Amino acid sequence: MWLTRLSRLNSVALEGHAAGYGSTSSESAVLGALLLGGPVLNPSDLTKSIVQSPGGLTKTLRRLEDAGLVRRRPDPADRRALLVVLTEKGRRAAERAAAEMRTYYEELLVDLSAHERAELTSLLRKVLDRLEIATGMTRSTWPPRQ
Repeated sequence: MWLTRLSRLNSVALEGHAAGYGSTSSESAVLGALLLGGPVLNPSDLTKSIVQSPGGLTKTLRRLEDAGLVRRRPDPADRRALLVVLTEKGRRAAERAAAEMRTYYEELLVDLSAHERAELTSLLRKVLDRLEIATGMTRSTWPPRQ
């Protein structure tokens, strides 16, 4: 049950942190996924990467597109599909959001030694691997392996 509480508290804290720089955690996640895995991705890959429902992703993409941070364009390989493209303004916003997230986690983990952080990362990676198997999701590349 502590994992559920940890997850929920982290979600609330992330949302508050993102609001502090004028964003939402979903918007920051999409920008981060495009920064690390893009700058062009299809919505299906984004849905898997950031673990958001297709409907939620559509709303997030609309807000990001309205802000000029992403644009959607036809997929040349499949005329029925769209690709999400990170704009230059979006790249700058994604880099700022990534820096904010690093700061957030540095402050959250300040009381852990380097050894404890490495151990925590390793253990959480194992739990995440099991969750991905249990949910049938593809193996996560988020966060990137170090």
